[in-house]
Amino acid sequence: MRKLVLLPGVLTLAACAPTTVHPVKEVPMVQAVAETAKVGKPADSDDPAIWVDSTDATRSFVIATRKEGGLTSFDLAGKTIQDYNPGKIRYNNVDLVRGFKLGGKLVDLAVASERLSDRVAAFVIDPQTRQFREVTSPNSPMIFTPAGEQSDGKRKSYGLTAYRTASGQDRVLVTQNGFPTIAEVELFDDGQGVSVRPINRYVFPAAQVGLTVDDPQFEGMVVDAATGYAFLGQEQVGVWRLKLGTQQVNLLDRVAPAGERLSADVEGLTIVRGQGNAGYLLVSSQGSNRYSVYDRLGEKYFGSFQISLGNDLVTDSDGADVVTSNLGGRFSQGLLVVQDGDAGGQEDVTNFKLVSWGDVTQALKLPALR
Repeated sequence: MRKLVLLPGVLTLAACAPTTVHPVKEVPMVQAVAETAKVGKPADSDDPAIWVDSTDATRSFVIATRKEGGLTSFDLAGKTIQDYNPGKIRYNNVDLVRGFKLGGKLVDLAVASERLSDRVAAFVIDPQTRQFREVTSPNSPMIFTPAGEQSDGKRKSYGLTAYRTASGQDRVLVTQNGFPTIAEVELFDDGQGVSVRPINRYVFPAAQVGLTVDDPQFEGMVVDAATGYAFLGQEQVGVWRLKLGTQQVNLLDRVAPAGERLSADVEGLTIVRGQGNAGYLLVSSQGSNRYSVYDRLGEKYFGSFQISLGNDLVTDSDGADVVTSNLGGRFSQGLLVVQDGDAGGQEDVTNFKLVSWGDVTQALKLPALR
């Protein structure tokens, strides 16, 4: 494993804030199409991942974390398909890995950060039944806890995102709760299930280029495998762009008061991919209950929007995921799924909202992608 310490001299602030591109003057409100069942403590909805059915897109569904409530999945109407809770777990973030070789067969996986055991949990998706089952190897190592020790509740896996390298390796980035550290691990079949091996570890200084924060952790992340960039949300600082495998990192935008478009905490990040470098980076600005939209490199700002279902404004939003595939019906131009931290305006009650991506592009007048 390589340890890449990102020293203050290496960290680079963007020369200027992202260029603003014909933003809508007023923040538009986009109406959600559907929502999932509401849950209360100890369940806590957090992060979604959209699985697209390659044979019948209308059967696509979403797998999402509910922390101590386990994992859930739901269809395009928000109806629950499956709930999974083995007990004594805390699933924080989730992502998908398509075409992973397990037991000599190609399967689709959901991978989740499990905070209590400090591990990456893996689940096989059955495309016929739309059910998932756990296939984590009992030998899979802890991410931040040293070998031979038990997870102490301080060095816990937190945020997570997955990607595939140009050479076909399936890798996962995992952030550390309470620390400015990100681990990069590789998934592999060890004969007893899905395990991980360490590849890189990126260590940011707690005080970033003159910015002192009480809680320097990262959570929301997304990797653009085509460009080799990882976009990292440091909750109380802003959005970073890291060239994977290097020390090349830039702070693209900052939370208020240093910046104007984001309010702490920075939470879910997701990417809309077009041809070439075309596309959009979406960032959940939790403190302002908005979603900020940048170009795919994070260098241009297109505007922000809010989401509601009727009078139920999406607030304190954590994770988000988006696809542009034609899923049929109201989602013929794609689907955006976001977490609602106060569903129905109720404190400590959460769920997920399903939004037409076409409605977002229309509200912000975003250029069409090819």
